[in-house]
Amino acid sequence: MFVLGLSLSGATKSAVTPSIRVPILGFHNIIDFEIAKQTKIKPLSFDHDYGKRELYTVLNYLVENNYWFLTSQDLFTYFIQKSKPIPPEYLHRKPIMITFDDGYLGVHENVLPILKDLEKTYREKVKIVLFINPGYMGVNIKYFVPHMSCNDLRDGYKRGFYDIQSHGFAHQNLSKLDLKNLELELEKSKTKLRECTADLDPNKWVAAHIAYPYGSVSQKVEKYLPKYHLTGYLYDGIISRPNRLRNPFQISRVPVNRYTTPLQLIRIVNRATPITQLALKDS
Repeated sequence: MFVLGLSLSGATKSAVTPSIRVPILGFHNIIDFEIAKQTKIKPLSFDHDYGKRELYTVLNYLVENNYWFLTSQDLFTYFIQKSKPIPPEYLHRKPIMITFDDGYLGVHENVLPILKDLEKTYREKVKIVLFINPGYMGVNIKYFVPHMSCNDLRDGYKRGFYDIQSHGFAHQNLSKLDLKNLELELEKSKTKLRECTADLDPNKWVAAHIAYPYGSVSQKVEKYLPKYHLTGYLYDGIISRPNRLRNPFQISRVPVNRYTTPLQLIRIVNRATPITQLALKDS
């Protein structure tokens, strides 16, 4: 069983200037295990997949408890760059980010209906961050987990639910690539994702951020990241403290897999810091 790392990032402790904790949950594919059981059609699945019913439980809890669902640009603008004040409507709410790696079709088929239902029930727009490998967009062949198409991404984006970011072009370990292939992997991913969403993204926020395939990054990779991206996301099991972050290419995330219960996730998200004027002033 996978054990979640719940240590906190290494910001200097201070009673006067507390850091703001922002749990960033990292999912992969979402599978409706109940439907699979009823139809006796066994999906091609892995340990890092998560159940639709369990995800609904977590998201419903977050909405009911008035969490602020951050996009990658929100985290950068308000907590890392601090270039704009946090809008008053988010004061006293706890920040959270929900991310999904790899662009699996199961996210579009199983998560989007949840987001629609939550919006209808609570009148709350739940935004999720998708880290996409455009080299696999629309791939749906035997013995390979289906991936979202460009039209799927556009559908969720137009509805205001999807924040579309990079996961490299073809899910290669960036740390193991030579310079030529590293830049190709970074550039092609950004180009293809922006081509897909060009008419929908006037601010050029699509593919402005990246999550590293396999959670792997190195000093060599970080040297070239600013040419293509504003921030980079790890998979280190640590609750992020973005207002104390010294390196925007080292944003922590907590991995989630099928052995992680909703109760465990709720305990993690409860460690988020409510946004208050004092916290903002001290940051």
